[in-house]
Amino acid sequence: MLTFARAVIVLAMTSSMASADDLVVYGAGSLREAIGQIASEFGHKHGLTVKTQFGPSGRMRERIEKGEHVDLFTSADVGHARKLVEDGRASVMALFVRNTVCLLSPTKFGATTQTALDKLLDPVVHVGISPPKIDPLGDYTERLFRLIDQLRPGSGAAIQARAVILDTPPGAPAPRSGDTDVDAILDGRVDAAIVYCSSRDRYAQLLPDATIVQLPSELQVGPEYALAVLKDAHPATQLLALTILSPEGQKIMAQRGFKPVTLPGE
Repeated sequence: MLTFARAVIVLAMTSSMASADDLVVYGAGSLREAIGQIASEFGHKHGLTVKTQFGPSGRMRERIEKGEHVDLFTSADVGHARKLVEDGRASVMALFVRNTVCLLSPTKFGATTQTALDKLLDPVVHVGISPPKIDPLGDYTERLFRLIDQLRPGSGAAIQARAVILDTPPGAPAPRSGDTDVDAILDGRVDAAIVYCSSRDRYAQLLPDATIVQLPSELQVGPEYALAVLKDAHPATQLLALTILSPEGQKIMAQRGFKPVTLPGE
């Protein structure tokens, strides 16, 4: 059943959708499968072509700031979406899902939720991390190191000193395996990597001989994802945003390993 606000959006869409341009969505790399599925199903349902591109949230936001036309931005944090609103580039933003942080490593590394911290504290272990500021996962990882430092003073800085920043900047060759962290593990550049738990299924395909374990509750840093509707967006953009926040959209997010924020109890 449609709410009044949603019905108004639908009415607006019916009068303009036929001649409107394609709807463009930029999103965080970790949202590729989930938002890709929602966007595809939304486009099919409403007779639209929804074009999607995914990458580090910071870089995607910078592309918008440089003038690339985007209707909906889905970020792996709140800050990048908020900046677009504060700068007047977006009209509204909303928190739409949460995630958790995991440790990806070869099975022989022997990591479990209970042993993950001790494994990271081993002075010979090098852990792969995403670039802070560019990728929110890198910012969450810095928070993780600060939490570790509170638990065991000095250890967070020691881990960070051994950390290897893993990045595929624009123009660089694509990762051979399809993923920068997987390449680094296979090449022996790192022993483990900090990743999002939502990527569990993807890593199971790319690196079958590996484990992905959730970090202990005292080391969870609360990844929160926000979307922003850009100014002068396609008339269907607000409905797509509502679809992501709807029970149907949140169910897809949950199936993809995320933690819904609006899914009602059964």
